[in-house]
Amino acid sequence: MNSKSAKNRIQGFLGEEMGEAHPIQHLKNSLADLAIFGGMIRDLTLGRPEFFHSDIDLVSSSSAEEIYSLIQNYSPIRNRFGGFRFFFLGRPYDIWSLEDTWAVRQGYVEALEIEDLCKTTFFTVDAAIYNVKNEQFYVPQFCRTSIERRVLEINLIHNPFPKKMAMKAIDLSMRKGLKISHDLCEFVLLNGDFLDRGTGIKECLTEHLRKHQGRPFEFTRQLSLDLK
Repeated sequence: MNSKSAKNRIQGFLGEEMGEAHPIQHLKNSLADLAIFGGMIRDLTLGRPEFFHSDIDLVSSSSAEEIYSLIQNYSPIRNRFGGFRFFFLGRPYDIWSLEDTWAVRQGYVEALEIEDLCKTTFFTVDAAIYNVKNEQFYVPQFCRTSIERRVLEINLIHNPFPKKMAMKAIDLSMRKGLKISHDLCEFVLLNGDFLDRGTGIKECLTEHLRKHQGRPFEFTRQLSLDLK
């Protein structure tokens, strides 16, 4: 999917859900920058808008204090990674100041502008943002290539939850029909103690790495995994 199509899907989704009283409209008009990133961008790019029911991740280049002053009427809760969670019409929203995002705060990424958020994602297919402020969809070439090839690859390997990312790689690969890159296969095996459940996935990944150096792994229909 090209960036124009993805932008149209996101704008269509926001147009259906957002009214003048919606918090995103309020934040858009009050913050220096405001970008949507994460699962919403990925799912609306790879899938269909009507199937998106998850939380929405937001980042602003404004400070945490400025953000809080604008969302305090929604009873936000501060999470352990420095962001805020609030609910609107039953849907959860998570918002961070760019300087408080995990990879930036830990020093793995230098963020000078909102687009630098794309350097902080674990998966390359997640490295895209929609700037709500200027209504621009920004997707680096490496992210676009991963989406076109439908291959999950590692963007930034540093992550506070490696096991969770390994599980997510398997889940996304199965649900979205995405292949898994060689490096990500190795990461999953290194952090995938959850694979020891008689599913055959660990054996398949190990065999694939042994026989097909550099080639992405693709699940067969016979393989399944209950991650719950």
